[in-house]
Amino acid sequence: MTNIPRTGSIKDPVINDIIKYEWDMFRETENIGGRASCQDQYDTFYANRYSQHNALELDTLESYRKDLADAKAIGRNLITEKYAFMMEFTDPAYYKQNLEAHMPALSDEKASLIAQIVSRQILGYREYAAKYPYMAGAGRPIEEGGLDTSIKQYSVGEYKTYSDNTLRLLLRDVENSGNFVLNIQNTLISFYGYDSLEAAEESQKRRG
Repeated sequence: MTNIPRTGSIKDPVINDIIKYEWDMFRETENIGGRASCQDQYDTFYANRYSQHNALELDTLESYRKDLADAKAIGRNLITEKYAFMMEFTDPAYYKQNLEAHMPALSDEKASLIAQIVSRQILGYREYAAKYPYMAGAGRPIEEGGLDTSIKQYSVGEYKTYSDNTLRLLLRDVENSGNFVLNIQNTLISFYGYDSLEAAEESQKRRG
């Protein structure tokens, strides 16, 4: 894995600020089952988060950076909240009993924005999976999680921590991006030394 952190784009300073906030919050998140090994894997974390954020416009990134800075200033951990929101899907009984009363309220506008963003994201992942089945098969399931948290569940949990302003800008970016998911994946594979999704797909296919 190469080029960590990246500094060649006008967006990179903002992305790197965001990832610093996220990494600190991620490292401080306490899991029910104890500390997870991924909490010590900065390179992987950076590659995944950079790839997601690089698909966004600069004003969207600046808005999300403000969300993180505002949260930190009042002692909120948005990564902890993200995983708590995900438990509404993965362990609804525990969420209802132990977490729901402590979570920020969700406005009708925010719920609508999230639904629109995620529906477009799912369509993008389906297109990605149809073109690159081996690559997609190595990641999270798209909608039905089974034992693994699905992309849909993960995304809803994360977007619930975003401000309304960030979500409005994110929806604009997703609508204007062509395939938002392919943009993310094209950046992600570059961290692993591939120059195209076709090359990464062929490599994944050989691995079985």
